[in-house]
Amino acid sequence: PLSERELEVLRLLATELSGPEIARKLHVSLNTLRTHTKNIYSKLDANSRLGAVHRAEALGLL
Repeated sequence: PLSERELEVLRLLATELSGPEIARKLHVSLNTLRTHTKNIYSKLDANSRLGAVHRAEALGLL
């Protein structure tokens, strides 16, 4: 399952915000955001931002 922080990142990935904008909004470094994103992709069996968002929607996470 996704952690609360991963769900928060996932919700922001579903927006038009860029990676650096998301990192600033969450007050984390871009590397930390990338780590969260990689974990999300792995857990959702996705290999792109759009793929992760579509998979999350299909699973009712968004």
